[in-house]
Amino acid sequence: MVKSNGIELWTEGFGQPGNPPILLVMGASAQGILWPEELIEQLVAGGRYVIRYDHRDTGQSTSFDFQKNPYTLEDLAKDALGVLDAYGIAAAHLVGASMGGMICQLVSILHPERVLSLTVMMSTPLRTGIVETFQQAFQGKTPEGALPPPASRAIELQLAAASNPPRDREEAIDLQVKMARTMAASGVPFDEQECRRTVERIFNRARNPAAAMNHGFVPSPTREQAEALKHLRVPTLVIHGTDDPMFPAAHGVAVAERIPGAKLLMLEGMGHDIPRALFGELSRALLTHTGARA
Repeated sequence: MVKSNGIELWTEGFGQPGNPPILLVMGASAQGILWPEELIEQLVAGGRYVIRYDHRDTGQSTSFDFQKNPYTLEDLAKDALGVLDAYGIAAAHLVGASMGGMICQLVSILHPERVLSLTVMMSTPLRTGIVETFQQAFQGKTPEGALPPPASRAIELQLAAASNPPRDREEAIDLQVKMARTMAASGVPFDEQECRRTVERIFNRARNPAAAMNHGFVPSPTREQAEALKHLRVPTLVIHGTDDPMFPAAHGVAVAERIPGAKLLMLEGMGHDIPRALFGELSRALLTHTGARA
């Protein structure tokens, strides 16, 4: 547990602290344990020191009453920097998934001196109106000129869950497993037993499982933050799946286009998840990008 911005954050480090550091930043409502340990072990074997952590309102970290204590994406970015401060790390390689990719983009804009490199996985470029665009997508509307909305299978499940919310822990676990299956690529084997064990662990270690939903209230980035992407000078790798149902492939392309010099790695058979079948390819890409020999 570390102190950051007046709150507690659960963290976990892997490998030798003297090695080049990678900070893994997970997505909205997601605990740090969703970064697979097998993937982390491959990064450690490649000479990296890897840190993962629970965002505020997830896992073992401090939870909030969002109505009384609202926070922004910038606050989540400050939490990430607070983790680095607690470990005595001046600058790190940032790897962010989904909303974590947005957080890492914002850290890179606000404090580029703390960022050795940036990797944005299965995410979307910082832009205004992200929250509103998603709300419109779930209402069946797509604003003209906007990036593609989530796939119909993702929207249909979210709407079904909203109209018939889980009544107890077991139904909540069943729903999370169903959501994980929906987010996974359609052409990749889905290990339901392993997923269920992970979801049960998530519920068991959460201070307040319901608090994770607060991330859905975090406002969109400001126009100034979105515009700053085109001036970013941090070495950037964008990793995206061809079958991502939450952020279709065009979102990954847009990130790479908006950040000068960014490289795009589009992975066949990857959805809005980190499948075991791609651990090797992902670790090689990350080791190469962060300066190690794959």
